[in-house]
Amino acid sequence: MVQGALACGDGSVRKEVAARRAAAEVALRRRLQRAKREGDLPKNADPAELAHYVMTVVRGMAAQSAGGASRDQLRRVVQIALRLAEALNCGLRYFNKQLAGL
Repeated sequence: MVQGALACGDGSVRKEVAARRAAAEVALRRRLQRAKREGDLPKNADPAELAHYVMTVVRGMAAQSAGGASRDQLRRVVQIALRLAEALNCGLRYFNKQLAGL
């Protein structure tokens, strides 16, 4: 539905969906900035880039879910994203703690 609204919805629907997506990314960026200040992210982490990356993965997962992906398939996407982040030395201890309950 979201992808459809963005692709072919009227202008007001597209604007509303885009605004909500942007607001979610801003909220995540702010939370990551706090995590960085509190030492849960390394000093060299870029909260804006991390927020954009996470939201891109989440949006992709939403599209996969809408297409019938199972909970286990989506969980594997999260696990791979976290392993990649660690491999890139992003130090995402915060995400690991938050997602441990999945």
